[in-house]
Amino acid sequence: MSGRHSKGFVSRLFSNKIFLVVLSIIISITIWLNINMGDYAETSYVITDIPITITLPDEAQKLGLKIFNTDDLVGSVSVTANRSAIGRVDKDDVQIVPEQTDSLTSAGSYTLSLVAKKTGGLSNFKINSVSPSAIYIKLDRTREVVRKITNNINYTIPELYYGNVFLSDDEVTISGPESEIKQIDSVVVSGTVKKKLTETVQKEFQVKLLDAFGEQLNTGKTITLSPSEVTATIKVLQMKNVGVNLVTQGAPMGIELSNYYKTEPSEVSVAGESSDIRNVTKINTEAIDFSTLENKKYTLEQSLEFPENCIDINSIKTVKILFDFTDMERSTVSLTDFEIKGLPSGYDAEVTTSSVDVTVFGLPAQLKKLKANNLSAVVDLSSTDVSEGSKEMPLTISVKDVNGCWIYDTYNAVVKISKKQ
Repeated sequence: MSGRHSKGFVSRLFSNKIFLVVLSIIISITIWLNINMGDYAETSYVITDIPITITLPDEAQKLGLKIFNTDDLVGSVSVTANRSAIGRVDKDDVQIVPEQTDSLTSAGSYTLSLVAKKTGGLSNFKINSVSPSAIYIKLDRTREVVRKITNNINYTIPELYYGNVFLSDDEVTISGPESEIKQIDSVVVSGTVKKKLTETVQKEFQVKLLDAFGEQLNTGKTITLSPSEVTATIKVLQMKNVGVNLVTQGAPMGIELSNYYKTEPSEVSVAGESSDIRNVTKINTEAIDFSTLENKKYTLEQSLEFPENCIDINSIKTVKILFDFTDMERSTVSLTDFEIKGLPSGYDAEVTTSSVDVTVFGLPAQLKKLKANNLSAVVDLSSTDVSEGSKEMPLTISVKDVNGCWIYDTYNAVVKISKKQ
């Protein structure tokens, strides 16, 4: 009976309109009080990524000192405010600064205690703590240097191949704290290409700074390199050894000239793409003018003329030519007959020099056969600005019909030019 009576009472109570109105009012007031009283309840909040502001004293700035840090100068601050204000507080309302900077007057390392301050915007919040509580900074002057890059790249190639490394940049510009720049002894690119190379390859390598003990320096964020990496072209070429070919001007005809000289070295090593060196069998020397040679011994140093796209592996550049003409003899021939070539139409010319004595060196048996008619003496006017009058012109003298002889020295003759009547 009592249970039915209680259920009936509750049912009648919730059926009473006055009771329901009063209950609704009580619930509404309770919710309103909770909401409005909550705005005044304090809560904590952490603001992150706040720049740490360090202003150097005037003395430090006059000395050209600058802050070098390996870490970003940012921190966080814990603040407390009521709920209505906490959402409006951000990093523009807070500043992180050192407690003091008076000691920052010379180059060196410093530990600075940090504090957080309000910037003057919002003020209805409280600063609880700052993180980090202290920072480490390095104070130094900025210095910039340019250093040569040394190639320490290792690679392997098969026999009869030649390799060489070319860097996209030969120098690097280094800037950073003066004290750290002074520790740099050398700049290198180093590494190992594991695969045996038979063709040219390219690869990127980091530029490394080494100290006097060959240890790599940790540049971190304080030192900048330009460039910080380079492209290494490892050029791989085929290699071969070839002979040296003596190039001459005015040399005696009809004899084996190689019996009278030798070259040191007799072979040189060249490298190139297979298509470039396939037909290279000898390397020519700079031409030797026999008109400067007598019947003596000579040691001449001549440049080598390497074909295009071929590399002188050992950087020989020159060879020695050792001549021995002591078995040769000397003779003098007087020339009276001269030929004129290249005379423009409308002009007449004649050689007014009566005779020219020409010195000839050669094999003794051949010199005995040599007569004036075995020498040709030509005045070539084709490259001369021809005009009336007499002028001295070079003679081109050569040996004909007699082997083993050459003309020594240079000769001239006077030519008289006139217009045809």
